[in-house]
Amino acid sequence: VTAEGVLPVQAFMIDPDNKKTLSAEEQLNLKIALDDADLSLLPTVSSYVAWAAGGMDGNITITGAADNPKINGNISVADGSVKLKGVGSLIEHINISTLFKGSRFDIENFTANVGKGIFSIGGGFDFAKLELSNYNFDVKADNLDIKSDFFTGPLNAEFKFAETELPRRNSRMRVRNLPKLSGHLDLDHCLLSIPTIPDSDDPLPDILLDVSLNLGEKVHFYSSRLYDMYLTGTAHFGRSTTHPRPSGSIGVKRGGTITYVQTVFDIREGEIHFNQDDSFMPTVHFAADTKLTRTKIYLMADGPLGKKGVTFKLSSSPEMSETEIMQLLTFRNSYDKGNGNVTAADALEIGLQLSVLAEIEDTVKRTLGLDKFMVSRGSGSAFDSFTVTPREGERREDEFNISLGKYVSDRVMLRYTQGINGDHIRRYGVQYDINDNIGFTIEREGREYIFGLEARYNF
Repeated sequence: VTAEGVLPVQAFMIDPDNKKTLSAEEQLNLKIALDDADLSLLPTVSSYVAWAAGGMDGNITITGAADNPKINGNISVADGSVKLKGVGSLIEHINISTLFKGSRFDIENFTANVGKGIFSIGGGFDFAKLELSNYNFDVKADNLDIKSDFFTGPLNAEFKFAETELPRRNSRMRVRNLPKLSGHLDLDHCLLSIPTIPDSDDPLPDILLDVSLNLGEKVHFYSSRLYDMYLTGTAHFGRSTTHPRPSGSIGVKRGGTITYVQTVFDIREGEIHFNQDDSFMPTVHFAADTKLTRTKIYLMADGPLGKKGVTFKLSSSPEMSETEIMQLLTFRNSYDKGNGNVTAADALEIGLQLSVLAEIEDTVKRTLGLDKFMVSRGSGSAFDSFTVTPREGERREDEFNISLGKYVSDRVMLRYTQGINGDHIRRYGVQYDINDNIGFTIEREGREYIFGLEARYNF
C-alpha cells in the first residue's frame, strides 16, 4: 500500500458553523494506491482470521476537510481466500468490487463460496460530514457448507440491514432513525450445539428487529453427555435488541434424550417457548424418564433460561425422596448395595464417566458420522424387568451397553445395541418415522422379535 500527497494543517481545523471555505491549497490531497496490497494482512487486523490470501487492487483520492472529506476511487479483490479460526470451512473465490464517489460508498459486487454455497453482499451508505446515513445492505447465504465446533451443515439466510425512520406519535416529536435488521435464517439437515457466549455487561447496540428462525428437517441438537435431540418449529424476534419481543415455539421430536447427573433420560415431552419479554432466552419444558434396574425415575424441567434458571424436579416409582434419587443417580453401585459411604473407586468411576466417556462418544460419533452413539449402564436388553434378584443385581453392576443409530434416509434409521461384560446382548433393527408424532420399530434380540409403536400427542 502506498500513499502520497499533502495534509495541510488548515484541513484539520474544525469549523463548527461550516462557514469557512478552504482553498485548494488548504484542502487534503492524498492519493492511496493498492497495487501491491494483499488480504494476508487481515490476521493482523482481526483476531478471528487464521489466515488470508488474495491480491487487492485500487486507487483512492481523498480531498476536502478532515471533518467532511471527499473520497473518490475504487477497491477490488480478485479470487481471495479467508480461513476463520474455529471454522473448518474455507471462504474462497472472494470477489469484491467497491466504489467511492464523493460522500458515498457502494458495494458493486461481493461474492464468495463456502463449499458449493454462495455468499453475497450488496448495498452502500453516505458518509457526509463523517456521519453514517442512508445505509442499506442486503446479505444472502445460499446453501453454505459450514463446518464448525457448534454448527455443521447447510446454511440458508437472507437479511436486510437498513436505516429506518421510527414512526412518530405526533408532528412535534423529533425524527429518529435507527438501524433495522430484518430477514430469516433457515436450518435443515444440520448438527448444532450452543456455542460458548462470553460474559459481558456491555449493552447491545440499539437495533430494530424483524428476524425469523425456521427449523426444517433433521435439525440435530447435540452435545456429548448433555443433550441429543431433533428440533422443529419457528421463532420470531421483534422490536429491538435492547427490548426484544420474541414469539414462537420449538418442539423436540420423538427419540430425544437429555443427560442429568450423568444419566441419560428419554424425553417424552419437550418444548421451548419464546415468550419472555425483553429477553432472547426462552422458557423450556421437558418431561423425561429413565430406568435404573428396579427403579423408574422421572425428570421434569421447567422455567426460563437465564438468570432466573430452570427448575428440575425428580420423582420415582417406587417412591423415593429427591435426596435418595440424587444419591442413586450419582453413586449407583454404592447406593444400590446399601452402602452410604463412597469409596475412592466409586469417585474414580464417576469422574471417568464425566470426562472420558463424553469425549469417546463425541469422537466416535463425529468420526463414523453416526446420528446416535451412546454408552450406558445395563445389559441393553429390551427384556430387562424392574424386578431383579440380589445375585442378578450384583452381576449387572459391571454391565454396559453401546447403542448406535444411523439415518439412511429422512425417515429410516438403522439401530444396533451391543452388551458388554454381561450376557453380550445383541439387538438390531429398523426405526421408521411416519411423522413427528408417530413411529414404529422392528428389532431382533436373540431369537425374539420386538415390535414397537410410539405415538405422542398433546391435549
